[in-house]
Amino acid sequence: MINCVLSLIAVVLMAWPANSQETTFKNPVAVKLTVNRSDYNRNSIGGNFEVENFYPVGWSKDGKFAYYVEPVDEACGCYFGKLMIVDLKNDTVLWQFDYSSEDDAENSKKPKTLTALWTANRKLFSSKLNENKIEPQRIARVLPFPIIYKTDRVTTNLSVERKTVSKEDRIYGDVARARVELTSRQNGKKTVLDEKYSEAMPLYVGVLGYLKSPLEPRVAIILVEIYRGYEGPPNVGNITIAGASLDKNFR
Repeated sequence: MINCVLSLIAVVLMAWPANSQETTFKNPVAVKLTVNRSDYNRNSIGGNFEVENFYPVGWSKDGKFAYYVEPVDEACGCYFGKLMIVDLKNDTVLWQFDYSSEDDAENSKKPKTLTALWTANRKLFSSKLNENKIEPQRIARVLPFPIIYKTDRVTTNLSVERKTVSKEDRIYGDVARARVELTSRQNGKKTVLDEKYSEAMPLYVGVLGYLKSPLEPRVAIILVEIYRGYEGPPNVGNITIAGASLDKNFR
């Protein structure tokens, strides 16, 4: 009888870790992003702008990064939210959740805040984050370049190519290509982003800083792409992430 009980306990213990390791993710916390206003005015047509709110969610030990953004509401009176899980080794989107509270019903009960949306979808969000082995990061800080890693120093360079357009058409955007290159004292140079804008073109692209993974030598470089607003200024800033390893391959 005792042997049977011990065998049963052993089976339960073997099964237990898989469930005990599941994390229920709390609402993420926003970090402040600052656009260099002087650089923006110097390298675009200028005008007021708003940038979407940015919330780091967590990291995995194999190069994944999860974050949440609140896109700017342009005269809709709506709440927008987007949860992203990306692979920083190749910048591919592994999973994405897009949300809009826009509804024709006068008394719509659709979530209109981060808290309400996260509460309504906590089980789904936690499931996808756990599936990708994301570990939550409650405290995050956007750091300025250069990156200091061990005995290495890594700097960044953003180059922008503009499409030749008339002065009148510049208000619709003219950035045709943006490239980000990292230079390491020890490992040379590496292009970590090469984005071509074939359709909608930004007015401005800028590097805002980076987040460093607490789990491995990897960073998420944060860029902003500012586009013309729906009816002109205030223009709208969208966040873009480019990953880079701090080892000799940068990936």
